[in-house]
Amino acid sequence: MRRGALGAVLAAVLLVTVAACESHPEPSPTASPTPSARMSIDTSILPAAADPGIVSRVADGVVPPTNRWYSALAFGDPGLPVFPKPLSFQAVDGGFALGLTRPTASADTIGAPAVADVTATVAGAQGYGEVVAAGPVGATLREGPVDVTVAQGWPAVGVASDGGADLTLSVAFAAAGDGLATATVGGTVYGIALDRASVDGTALSLDPGGSAQLFAVPDGGDAAAFASALGAIPSAADATFSLGGAATTTITYGDSPTVVVVPRARAGDLDCTLGSFATIDGPYDVCRAASVSWTTPLVEPSDTLDLSGITGAERERIVAALRRDAGTLPDPPADTYFGAKWLYRVANLLQVADALGEDKVAADLQSTLAAQLEQWGQAGGCTERQDRCFEYDASTRGVVGQATAFGSEQFNDHHFHYGYLLYAAAVAGARDPDLAARIGPVMDLVAEDIAAPAASTSFPVRRVFDPVAGHSWASGTAPFADGNNQESSSEAALAWNGVALWAKVRGDDALAESARWMLSAESDAALRLWLDPDLTGLEGYAHDIVGIEWGAKRDYATWFSADPSAMLGIQVIPAQPAALAYLRTVPADRIVSSEEAAWGSATPAQFADYLLMYRALAGDAERRDAWTRALALGDDAIDDGDSRTWMLAWIAAAG
Repeated sequence: MRRGALGAVLAAVLLVTVAACESHPEPSPTASPTPSARMSIDTSILPAAADPGIVSRVADGVVPPTNRWYSALAFGDPGLPVFPKPLSFQAVDGGFALGLTRPTASADTIGAPAVADVTATVAGAQGYGEVVAAGPVGATLREGPVDVTVAQGWPAVGVASDGGADLTLSVAFAAAGDGLATATVGGTVYGIALDRASVDGTALSLDPGGSAQLFAVPDGGDAAAFASALGAIPSAADATFSLGGAATTTITYGDSPTVVVVPRARAGDLDCTLGSFATIDGPYDVCRAASVSWTTPLVEPSDTLDLSGITGAERERIVAALRRDAGTLPDPPADTYFGAKWLYRVANLLQVADALGEDKVAADLQSTLAAQLEQWGQAGGCTERQDRCFEYDASTRGVVGQATAFGSEQFNDHHFHYGYLLYAAAVAGARDPDLAARIGPVMDLVAEDIAAPAASTSFPVRRVFDPVAGHSWASGTAPFADGNNQESSSEAALAWNGVALWAKVRGDDALAESARWMLSAESDAALRLWLDPDLTGLEGYAHDIVGIEWGAKRDYATWFSADPSAMLGIQVIPAQPAALAYLRTVPADRIVSSEEAAWGSATPAQFADYLLMYRALAGDAERRDAWTRALALGDDAIDDGDSRTWMLAWIAAAG
């Protein structure tokens, strides 16, 4: 079992271990092309899914926010914390609690667990609130007469009330200037910035239309300076992007400046004189800005390897492997993960056959791939069978496959599963437009489920993607004390490559451009958070890669194995063509050290193929060595989403 799949099973265990907004100076990007077309989205073509039993606290009219950093506020057992860095925040019965997290590093974990230093209970409120606004950046929780807002990249908690409200604080705050009160808890100074509101000890009162913003004072900062820099509560914070020579992300917090936090490496020329916070991802500077923009290298979608420069001997070996792999295809699994991986494997065999002029092999593979895709793309398939088909869950607003895998009925891992499927559909559909047209309506919904480029009543916008962090979240409901999590950065990047390729086949410009942006951002995050992280100041951590990124910690671990090969292999799987662009940028010495630590003293039981493919990117000598080792690798050491053909073709193309 993997990634977000163990929610209900492991929540109790994880509770005992309770335990990014990034910036350059605002650039002048080249705007994305104006979208000229969108595919038709009609959820009525799919059968209705059974109620998945997801307990939600979401207001009418709000699309349920699965796969967000704050999803625990909306789903499942109440009271779990979420992590708008550097704070932790959690709903409590009749109110909320917050605190400043402080990271510590051990050999296998960098952790900053939740802190409930300040609790506020709202007069007249009962229960754990209801999410009344939910977006990619933040959310608003209604607690009786007050609205409580949290947003990633904004280091405060906002409380507002149209009709006025009274709150009781767990600690007494004292006046510290005009519109400011402070208190010290365990060495941390907390402040409350007041607008048409007042504090008297533990009593916080909001006049009608009044608000209060609770915050922790940064290291090297000052409560008064922080409070005076705060603008309006950013209840409508949102993300936009543009594409040119790079991918640019912009997070807008309001019409006028407020306090934001950004990783130090990307603070650029922003006004960042308010102090800093330590986080699990390194130091964040505290700045004043209405919006924050940054760029990442543009990673273009791709479904092919460049085999034009391979040698005659390499070609001979690859062709021999291709003919063998194509002639001995295993039976296709039926679930949405392993079944989709099988399709991806066949699609890559097809691409190699095309590249090497093996026309008969290519024709047979296309026929096999099309036959399977016809089932997955049949709108009413779930009325005839219990696998290789999709339904629409109107309660949670998403597409759910049958048979499920790793808790996908709870919206876990959808992008991991659907990326494989959409990649295969794009490869086969580009070769056969009639096939693309037949399976198109269903595949369009699959793409919309994980990557809808605009809000609608049927799907959340970009369900899994966090534009501030620059990566996705795998768990649907995040029933964990450490927030949401993502394990496989590489399968997340595959998702956006698959979406972009499929959108191109369908002529959906808006989806294609959005997916190119997410592919670029996710690829960048794979490097800086998982594969090539800057661990300055976190030297107690004993590894040079990360296995799982959480809201509150970074683990050298996976959901499915404690073997070192799993930690690295899950960040390379499935070695898709678009990954070459960013994996090649990992320093050669880091690639070698990571691969050697993962391989150990004997051929690992899992992901040996991906480790060799990764090692091949470290230089010509390493590529030649990887090629020799790959030729000797046993069939049982090759992943079910890979093949000897693809492994050898990748290593050859890495030169």
